[in-house]
Amino acid sequence: MERAQSLMKDKVALENEIRTLELDLKGMSATRETSLIDSEGFPRADIDVAAIREIRRSLICKQNDLKALMAEIEQSLISLHQGSQDSSAPKPKPVTMRRPFARISIVEHSSPASEAGLLAGDKIVAYGLVNASNHNKLRLLIEETSNNIDKPIDIEVERVVDGQPQLVELKLRPRRKWGGDGLLGCFILPL
Repeated sequence: MERAQSLMKDKVALENEIRTLELDLKGMSATRETSLIDSEGFPRADIDVAAIREIRRSLICKQNDLKALMAEIEQSLISLHQGSQDSSAPKPKPVTMRRPFARISIVEHSSPASEAGLLAGDKIVAYGLVNASNHNKLRLLIEETSNNIDKPIDIEVERVVDGQPQLVELKLRPRRKWGGDGLLGCFILPL
């Protein structure tokens, strides 16, 4: 964030320098396009040709600097935006001793499971009130899903991140009419 703010200050300063140079040109009765030679092809005697050329050169340099700075600002904002998106993503936690009881095998595209952030290979540790000690061969998981249509269910999954198992907390909202079969759009297998 500080980098982007610093770049924006540099941009404002550079734009001010460009405006000052343009005002200097105007004060010399010239613009960026004013001809520096007369009708006979000689340098004009009524203006300071050398000073105008130097200001024009400076303007071109400053414009190029501004273009490069704008590209740098764009990259900085993209990085900042990606960082903010990453911070809103589910945060992995170290796995506790609770054991998973089911595994996600397939997640349908644009399904409630996909929208919640579930991935194939995730192992379910908690699904609402259902866990490894009470799932009753996944019957309570099915019941929990049916009782919470269009309501969020807090779930915890064990996911391998960078080769390490992590605990990820998600919110899953079972629903009908999402464009596919079932309420979740994923296949859950017992472990």
